[in-house]
Amino acid sequence: MAKSAKVVQLFQKPENFIKTRARELQLGKCYISFDWEETGLANTLVSRKHTNGNFTLGIYLIDLKCLGVKDTTFKFNVSEAELEDCVDYIQGDEIEYNKLHNIIYGAEAFANDCGFKPHKDWAITQFILEEDDDRIPLIDIEFGDDGVPAYYVGPNDSPAKVNQILATLDKNVGPGNYLFFSDDDEDEFDDENELFPGNELNEIREGKKDPGFKQIYYVFTGAYRDKFDDSETVTLDEDYVAEIWDHKVEPGIYSLDGDLDDNIIECAEEYESIFETKSLESISQIHSLIMKNPDNPLFYAELFLQYKLVGLNAKADAIAKKGMQLFPDFLYLRLYVAHAAMIDRELKKGLKLLNNNYKLDEAFPQRTAFSEGEFMLFYAALCQYFIAKGNLIDAIICSDALIAEIYKYACSENAILDLLALVKAKLGEVY
Repeated sequence: MAKSAKVVQLFQKPENFIKTRARELQLGKCYISFDWEETGLANTLVSRKHTNGNFTLGIYLIDLKCLGVKDTTFKFNVSEAELEDCVDYIQGDEIEYNKLHNIIYGAEAFANDCGFKPHKDWAITQFILEEDDDRIPLIDIEFGDDGVPAYYVGPNDSPAKVNQILATLDKNVGPGNYLFFSDDDEDEFDDENELFPGNELNEIREGKKDPGFKQIYYVFTGAYRDKFDDSETVTLDEDYVAEIWDHKVEPGIYSLDGDLDDNIIECAEEYESIFETKSLESISQIHSLIMKNPDNPLFYAELFLQYKLVGLNAKADAIAKKGMQLFPDFLYLRLYVAHAAMIDRELKKGLKLLNNNYKLDEAFPQRTAFSEGEFMLFYAALCQYFIAKGNLIDAIICSDALIAEIYKYACSENAILDLLALVKAKLGEVY
């Protein structure tokens, strides 16, 4: 006689349950942060009630101004107490589901028109919401600032992320068709929330506006992309550059060694007058400093520069070679020499020092992280390379990564100024 069969219900992953069955659960209360209308940024929560009395929650950070679903996550089969903790966390007021549905889906659609995709977990959490169809009544919600996309730089937005977002807006809505607010330029503007990129090019060229330097940069490079992006071959992946900055760059002006960095900074300040003199006398003084400080690679970099400035190129190459042999892990020196080679239009030599690669982490695969200075020098050198090649789109991609620290590194300032001169000249051909 055959044994009776026993049905065993296999455990279903929360993600799969949400995608296939969450909409069958009863809609519970919904919440939104109390200041969402004032700030344009909404922390929101939608609850679904299980038959056991627990809840599955969809949590969404919504930017109504531009970026749409910035972040989202879920909590599966949690208690009512945990639901209440989440409501407290987002400082939420209760809101009717239909209105919240219009806020979330409307922001997602508005962001999509601007070129922005929702957070990756939207692929799961959208199923905690009702299906976006005619059964949900349309409710008028304002997106952007009076309908105009407006990007407000967030406290966690890295410079590379800012540049990536601006490039996306330039590409999808066009320079002059969006607003950009930042409090990074207090010295350049009386109002810390002063509007800058997004002005008309001619207003700047005709002197009707008095922009800060960054605004000039964004306006001219944005206009250049608009005119020439489709007609030039791009070999550099701007998203990849932003990813390197976001995930592989750590604080450090010269290196990842905090003690070495502090020592270099201290020496740079102490001997600033010698480094700035740029003379045969200063060369002699730096030689003496190397004898007294044999473990500090900064003096090799400074001596290399001094030799270059007085035209002693053979001596410059010799001291650079010696410094790189003595300090093989001090990538800043190698990149310093590469940058100088690009300036001198010794492009093959410069690119060889970058290991013939346009991606910092692939050029130096033995490194898992880079200092800020190493990142800046690598892309400043690469920017000068593309300028020399006449490939201004790729040069702009490099300079996007440099603009945030325009005045912190001389290499960044020189590369961007050289680029802008060529961009302005090229734009003059079509404007």
